[in-house]
Amino acid sequence: MSGKKQNNKDKEQKEPVVEIVEGIHKIENFFKEYKNILIYTIGGLVLIIGGYVGYIEFVSKPLKKEAVDQMIIPQNYFEKDSFRLALEGQGMLAPGFATIAEDYGSTPSGNLANFYAGICCLKLGEYERAINYFGKFKSDDEIFASRALANIGNCYVELGDLEKAVKYFEQAAYKKDNLASPSYLMKASTVYEKLEQYSKALVLYEEIKYKYPESNEALIIDKYIERVKILASK
Repeated sequence: MSGKKQNNKDKEQKEPVVEIVEGIHKIENFFKEYKNILIYTIGGLVLIIGGYVGYIEFVSKPLKKEAVDQMIIPQNYFEKDSFRLALEGQGMLAPGFATIAEDYGSTPSGNLANFYAGICCLKLGEYERAINYFGKFKSDDEIFASRALANIGNCYVELGDLEKAVKYFEQAAYKKDNLASPSYLMKASTVYEKLEQYSKALVLYEEIKYKYPESNEALIIDKYIERVKILASK
């Protein structure tokens, strides 16, 4: 009996060893069979990672810095209300926001150039062009993003498309609950009045009154509420 027990014990000890050896052989065979594929795959990954790092270091970073440098001159013009010069620049040596937005659109400064270009076009009365630039501007800062939406609304007011204008004012107001929200709601309300949609105007006027009681708009809102109630009752 003791001999059988010893044999069973030896067998149990050998089985894990055999399994390990078999596993190693399987792995060796796998690598032999797929050696070329693995080499190409690993090599490809190395090239992709190396290319990405190279792009960041030698293309993306220099491009970002170049875009920041290019913004200095048009921003100076912008601060002096020289909107045409800020927009169009003065040739290759002093490009304006329009050129920077086109050439460096993938950079943060190029993206910001779209916003500045939109403001310039709005000031210059080029409303459709302004809408195009504001539409290209993207920002994670919801306050900045809401300003772009409100400016699109301003452009549509100037173009006489009040239906589109009011939608953008409302989007701006609800994009981010901030100090500018009552101002955007006020713009939307006045547009609804022009469209003779008095009940919608009333809802927004009352929202200003009760949601933003400390705002400047709330200080004068009662007269607007009374007026629109009268208009809505006719």
